[in-house]
Amino acid sequence: MSLIELPPSLGKSYWDSKKKGTLPAGSEVEKALQALERKHGAVDWKLFDARWAEAAKSADELDKALAERSARWRSAVLPLKAEAAAAAAAAQKIAKGAAKPLLDAIRLIGDDAKDFGKAIDKFPDELQAAADKARRTLGKGGEESGSEEEDEGGLADPKRLLQMLQRCKRDPALQVHYAFSPGEGKAVEPALVMSPRVAGKALFARLAKETGVKLGAFGLASIDGTVLRLSVDKPYSGLAKKVRVPVKACGFRISQVLIVGPDGASLESDAEEEQEGGEQEQQQATGDHAMAAWTAAREQAIAALKEVAKEIAAARDPEAAKAVMQIQAVMKNLSAEPREPARLKELVQYLDQDDVVLDVSEFATDIRTPLLKALAGLQAG
Repeated sequence: MSLIELPPSLGKSYWDSKKKGTLPAGSEVEKALQALERKHGAVDWKLFDARWAEAAKSADELDKALAERSARWRSAVLPLKAEAAAAAAAAQKIAKGAAKPLLDAIRLIGDDAKDFGKAIDKFPDELQAAADKARRTLGKGGEESGSEEEDEGGLADPKRLLQMLQRCKRDPALQVHYAFSPGEGKAVEPALVMSPRVAGKALFARLAKETGVKLGAFGLASIDGTVLRLSVDKPYSGLAKKVRVPVKACGFRISQVLIVGPDGASLESDAEEEQEGGEQEQQQATGDHAMAAWTAAREQAIAALKEVAKEIAAARDPEAAKAVMQIQAVMKNLSAEPREPARLKELVQYLDQDDVVLDVSEFATDIRTPLLKALAGLQAG
């Protein structure tokens, strides 16, 4: 059984079993439904088995498995949404003057095509949720030493720290092990390392060996909203303030560092000190979040547009080359970092009025709604 079932009405075989003449024989809608049914059946749905994430033995293996399935979703599953929309559009074209049985069939195809498209859009989130659940299980690895992958680029690699912080932010229920070193003067910078698998004590031993600094702290870390929560077995004076140095250095923003004891009681917080930073930093953070939202929406839109262009090119229609050029023009018009109010206004008008954007959003993937939402955030900032 596939994880995204094809509604019966979106397959030609379903209508073949119905009363003769429900759908016009040899019509475009029949051809579209037949093509959709064939392409859906060609997808290797076993790759998306419900237990795929549980088979991973390490975080690296899990990341690779998720990347493989995300790529397959983009190449094989996402195009099914455009196929379903095309079938619904073909059905709508024969609605004029149709009798009730045909009108009911057309309505059913249209409704099921929309639901099918929504299921496809939700699929990446379901893949990520399965990966995060498996990652929490891997994170209960106790004192295991983990693979040598964590030594690539140095244990305290800022890029790895940023990835772990972002992962924790996506999943507030996720707790990972951490180790912190305060550094030593200008020679050794403060360092914070995190791992879902290697226990804090083992992490701290490795960090101490790498930095040569024996002081520090370790425990469990999690993120709730913009609050970084660190548990410690023993109080460590000034930990909340000191941890901010490597966190800021890796480019991650938080509003507060909260230190708690083994019983969960609050020991230390830098919330008051951070508030003294004034409104300017808060406004900057708001603007950065808004731009990050635009970047994400833009990347998703461009990925979707590339898939649509690929499908159009594969159809070898006489008008395909022109359509692909129009889609490429849309991608170029989506500025990477629009900041000027005038440019933001231009983009909103463009997304509201451009025929290609409207057609892609209606019949393939809705790129318009998330882009407009991200632009509203930039304008508000």
